[in-house]
Amino acid sequence: MLQLPETKAFVKREWRFLLFGLLLTFWSSPGQTFVISLFSSHIRADFNLTHGEFGTIYTIATLASAALLWKTGPLVDHMPLKKFALQAVVIMSIATALVAGIQGPITLCLGIFCVRFMGQGMLYHIALTSMARRYEKERGRAVAIAGLGFSLAETSFPPLIVLALGAFDWKLIWLAMAFLIACTLPPIIPRLISHTTTQDGQGSAELIALDDDQKHWTRARMLRDRRFYLLALTPIAQSGVITGIFFHQVYLISLKGWSLEWWSICFSIFAASAFTGTLTSGFLVDHFRARIVAPVVLLPLATGLILFGSLSHPAFAALIMAFFGFGAGLSGPSFSSLWPELYGLKHLGAIRSVANVVMVFGSALGPVVVGTALDAGISLQAICYVSAGLVMCGSIACLKALKDD
Repeated sequence: MLQLPETKAFVKREWRFLLFGLLLTFWSSPGQTFVISLFSSHIRADFNLTHGEFGTIYTIATLASAALLWKTGPLVDHMPLKKFALQAVVIMSIATALVAGIQGPITLCLGIFCVRFMGQGMLYHIALTSMARRYEKERGRAVAIAGLGFSLAETSFPPLIVLALGAFDWKLIWLAMAFLIACTLPPIIPRLISHTTTQDGQGSAELIALDDDQKHWTRARMLRDRRFYLLALTPIAQSGVITGIFFHQVYLISLKGWSLEWWSICFSIFAASAFTGTLTSGFLVDHFRARIVAPVVLLPLATGLILFGSLSHPAFAALIMAFFGFGAGLSGPSFSSLWPELYGLKHLGAIRSVANVVMVFGSALGPVVVGTALDAGISLQAICYVSAGLVMCGSIACLKALKDD
């Protein structure tokens, strides 16, 4: 990715399909924790919920979305991409609008389930699976560029939402996001997803015709592979810790004595660092292998957690978010490229759906564990240090799995 002439030529040649992936990851954001958590204080106040209670509702909804993703994820292997993507974005728009109709804890759980399943689940799954499948030589770069939509969202959503919350009811903001999804994605998707002659990967139609062999594992066979369970600890640790911190970020930064406005500005630093990490990871994957990159992706997160637990001056928020963002950026291209590298392309949608379920499972645990710890009076410093230890265990497990390969 750092070889600019090659990358510029690739983007110029394939900008339509890359834009398709970028838009899907961008508009997956209403289902991501960094957006939902910005409304947490308003939601808890409206429905009289504690940190632990809201975290529990979030966990139940997220686990339910993961269970459904397990069943629906393989559809991307069988349905035409255009039809599947259009259906997904329409449902995402409806799901986002449903959040504006929340009336209590039950409908809150339903609303979170819908946006988590469609945002963090399906849109993100469709975007990265299609990038990994359409490209082989430039797979790392394609996944990295598509993932930049997430970085753009992390730059724009937090400050805009914080500003909007000062002027509008929080439910109106969800209606506005639903309207924008409906207006921007369905009209443009059909123009972006055509299969070009320069794409060296294969679409679902070509892959269905392939015979099963040693290069194309089924999901059932992958689930019998010991390496997968060691590798799964990396996305569980990363998504669990990051989601737990960001879900309770409004309260945690108040413990640090930092302002929400400053913290929301630091999301731009997070996004810029994620951008850098994504590009770096894409370059390394294309020029080495994903299995070389994957074991180190958690190290910046561990560093950021130690700093978050140790440093109290508001200026350090920028440094902490830089470490968080760089680590988040590294993980996307490396693991999205690792699955086809290890298990092949024919059943990639089914295999990636398992990987996404693992990630979602981790993100479901984070809020309730951190919320329960906060309700029990455990210090922020202790939470950060324990989290850093868990993250390092995930990194060691990943190294062990790939060393045995």
